[in-house]
Amino acid sequence: MIKLMTKTALVAATGLVFAATPALAADGNPATATGTGKVRILQPLSIDATEGTLDFGVLVKGTTVAAGSYYDFTLDQSGNFTCDAAWACSADKTVATFTVSGAEDESVQVTIDDTVDLDGDATEDFLVVDLELLGDNDDDNKSDFTLTNGEAEFTVAGTLTVRGDVDTGTYSETFAVSAEYL
Repeated sequence: MIKLMTKTALVAATGLVFAATPALAADGNPATATGTGKVRILQPLSIDATEGTLDFGVLVKGTTVAAGSYYDFTLDQSGNFTCDAAWACSADKTVATFTVSGAEDESVQVTIDDTVDLDGDATEDFLVVDLELLGDNDDDNKSDFTLTNGEAEFTVAGTLTVRGDVDTGTYSETFAVSAEYL
């Protein structure tokens, strides 16, 4: 029993010595570190609509266009157009082209709306365009660009969906394009 009490007292005393040691070292040797303040000032970004109109041209309903059906017309980033066989489509189509300008060799992220509803000029109908941004590989309508010589050009294309019984007329609406430094 005395041996057990002696061992217990020895373990307790050892614990006190170890517990007290860091406190003594901290008072005699304080820890220090340094930090750095830093800032970069960049010129503001600007976006110029070089050809800001995403233009699907003229669509003419064919005799087989069904009133309750929907038809897709795709204008891709290269300007290639897919016209539904039930319609006649003009040759004049353009993707929207923009230039973002800012600090040379900086990275920016461009964001566009997901869709735009084209409103009719003399009707309550509207047409939906699913927008596509150049370089957007994950369909989040965002792409990153490097401002080579302070500029980057990008295009916006899309797929227009038209209901077969849509009223004739001209349909248009604006869509948002924004950019920010990364």
